[in-house]
Amino acid sequence: GLLAALLTLRLPARAGTGEPFRFDMTGLFLFAVFIGSALITLESSRDVLTGAALWPFALLAVALLALWLLVRVERRATSPLLPIPLLKNPSIWRADALAACHGGTIVSLLTFLPIYLRMSHGASPGTTGLLLLPFTVGIGIGALLTGRIVSRTGRTAIFPSCGMAVVAASLIVLAFSVAGMSPTEIGWAFGFVALFMGTVMGVVQLTVQVTSGARELGAGSATVQFSRSLGAATGTALVGTVLFTTLTLRSPEAGQAFGLLLQSGPAGLQSLTAAQQGAIMGGLEDAFRNAFLCIACFVLFALYLAWSLPLRRI
Repeated sequence: GLLAALLTLRLPARAGTGEPFRFDMTGLFLFAVFIGSALITLESSRDVLTGAALWPFALLAVALLALWLLVRVERRATSPLLPIPLLKNPSIWRADALAACHGGTIVSLLTFLPIYLRMSHGASPGTTGLLLLPFTVGIGIGALLTGRIVSRTGRTAIFPSCGMAVVAASLIVLAFSVAGMSPTEIGWAFGFVALFMGTVMGVVQLTVQVTSGARELGAGSATVQFSRSLGAATGTALVGTVLFTTLTLRSPEAGQAFGLLLQSGPAGLQSLTAAQQGAIMGGLEDAFRNAFLCIACFVLFALYLAWSLPLRRI
């Protein structure tokens, strides 16, 4: 998904110009090295915590070096992979960062909520799907309502600014209260959260398109999808690291078992022994409390970005 979004960053910008498109292969290579190294480093953090390996530090150095070289190459390239002039615009880079936080929040919740419901409440896959239905429907309803209000008022940034404040407060409250809630209450609570999550992406797309102008409209729109995909991958890896770290500090056996669960998803729960499941259950509530607080940090940063967007109405 990241590669597909990246490949569209410059293609639409040259449509209809008659200019030959020259793909920036050097930038693509460096970007692939940076993203691959960074994500593998996050995924391998459990090896560092358990003392099993130190090679992720070397991989992190490779990622940082690739990022430094990527920025240098893109600044000098005649046909850069990343639209640097667009990304320098405060409205665009803040909107893209907001999309990244939004993607990290949604995908993290959709990834780890089924695991929590399965392990904490014994919910079956079918029941879990029903419990997540308010979440998925809430995002759509929130987006539709936001779009209608924006078209009538012309105001844009005020909606994610207020919406992210509600989401942040709700996630912090849920982090400390979800342990005492029933599965049905959890489903509706996160449906309420999703309703305000729907205030983001429509405003982000509109902000970037208006700011980019007609000539760079395609490239600007593509940066949003790219940022959202990047945020989803990074955010999910970070939340998984928080879960694993919390369990490992409590019990190395629990951390090891949860690491296996992260690799296989909720379906992998059946492959764990009763002792491994018991070790995870001992620190499950603390682990998910920290995970929800980590996701709330994404939302708080998104809140700052939304309130600081220069373009606030069209």
